[in-house]
This record gives sequence, C-alpha cells and structure tokens, in this order.
Amino acid sequence: MRALSVHLFAAVAACAALGACAGRSSGSSPAAATSAPAAKVSADDPQAVLPGVTLDGLSPEQQRAVAELALDEFCYCGCPHTLSSCLREHTSCTHAPRMAAHAVRLARAGAGDLRRQLSAYYAAFDRRAKLATSGFEPALGDEAAPVAIVEYSDFTCPYCRAFRPQLEAFVEEHAGRVKLYFKPFPIESHEHALEAAQAVEWAREKGFFWQMHDRLFESEGALAVDDLADHASSLGGDAEDLRAALADGRYRARIQASQVEARDAGLRGTPTLFMNGRLLTDLSEEGLEQALRDEEEWQQHRGWARD
Repeated sequence: MRALSVHLFAAVAACAALGACAGRSSGSSPAAATSAPAAKVSADDPQAVLPGVTLDGLSPEQQRAVAELALDEFCYCGCPHTLSSCLREHTSCTHAPRMAAHAVRLARAGAGDLRRQLSAYYAAFDRRAKLATSGFEPALGDEAAPVAIVEYSDFTCPYCRAFRPQLEAFVEEHAGRVKLYFKPFPIESHEHALEAAQAVEWAREKGFFWQMHDRLFESEGALAVDDLADHASSLGGDAEDLRAALADGRYRARIQASQVEARDAGLRGTPTLFMNGRLLTDLSEEGLEQALRDEEEWQQHRGWARD
C-alpha cells in the first residue's frame, strides 16, 4: 500500500532522481546550437505558450507554472529551442508534445516542484536499476518483447488490486512490444501478505503462476492458510504440498531478496513499476503510454532521437 500506503497517482508522481537542464548527460542533453529568436509570448497566456497542449483540469496557477517551465526548459529532441518554441515553431518535433503532456500531468497531480520532477523523469533514462528476472518467469506477454516491466506488488494492497486490470490491459494492448514480470513485495504489517506471496511463488514453481496470481487478487481478502490451500486445490495444485511449503518457509529467502532489491532500486510503496530498469513515476494510462514510447525511442537511438 502506498507509502507504504500512498494514494496511487500521488505516490507514482514521486521523483526517482534529480536533474537540471545544465546537468543532463551527453546522451540526453539538448543541442547547443543557436537559432533565430522566437516570437515573444508570455506565461500570462499559457495556451499561446503551449499551442496544441490540453490544459484541462489545471488551475490558473498550475497553467502558469507549466507555461513558465515551457519557456525556460529545452526540448529533449536535440533542437536548439525551448519547449515552447519547439511547440510553436518546430512543428515536426514529435517529442515536444509528449514532454509538455507529461508536465501537465505532473502539475495536475499536484507536483510541488514541477521542474525538479520533470528533470527526474528524464534523468531516470540514465539511471537504471539492475533487476533480476531470471527465475521470475513466466512473463505476461511475449517473452521476446524488447521492453520489460517489473512490477513489485502485494496481494493485500488495495491500490495493487485496483491497478492490476489497467496494467494487464496495457500489456495486452501492446503485444510484442512489452512484457510484464511480477515480483513479490509483501508488506509485513498486512495480515496474510507474506503467506500470499509465498503461495504465489509456490505456484510459480508448480507451473501455474498467473492463474494463482489472478485468483489471489480476486479472492476478496481470503488469504489465510486454509484459503490459500483451497485456491491451490481449485486450480489443480496439491493443497497439502502448499501447506508444507508455508510451514517450512522455503520461499521466504527468495521473497526477502526481492524486497531488498526493490528498496535498493527506489521503491517507496506498492505497486511500483520499473521499465527496462527505469523507475516509473506516472502510472496513469497516459503516463504508461508515454513511458513506452519514450523507452522505445531511447532504445532505438541509444538516446533521444535528434530531430
């Protein structure tokens, strides 16, 4: 549960790292060339600063904050323009609308320091965690998909339960492009969280991981040992073998290693997602779409595409 009980989107808007325009790496810094001055616009007119960008749902103060950022921050497409100039004059750029949309989502979510959070998003492309996926198969989706999402989740977490359909639909809708690995992060203070995590690892070893995964999330909190044994039996598993596994704790070390790995990588609550090792800070549908498009561009060009 978020922080470890945080509202879903507020928590995913948390920063993974700091970064400023002047401090970006060589792989992500905007070009330093000069260009003709752009037409003068002011943050007093946010829509003029951000043409084509939907500002619905933002207060006047939030609109102004996004406009000020767009007038100051350079676009990551590699052109010598600020984000606003790119939107207004460099219309062939495909990155500027995504960058502006991300800034709007951050503002709508109540980001306290918009510039720092946007910089953190881009800094994460250079700061990736090394997460083990071997032994945590099967992935949901095409095993050959080039983009891997690793999810740390807890079967007793209501935010994880609510997020699950959205995440699985995203993987299905992007078949061949993305795959999903599930890794356990039971919250110790939650009743039956550790038992449920052990049960699903037992099912992974027995060959029916995703069936057990789905059953536990759909069980409406029926996760005591007797419940877990019933779930296993109904899916064709050996209930007594599961009871023995829970009693002797044979999967506890594996789960604890997963928790240590997650905390070291920056997890602050559940659910937490990493995309090719990059901590995702926006789990909205739009945020996942942008994260995938940006990841594919980054992988294809080994950095941002130079427009």
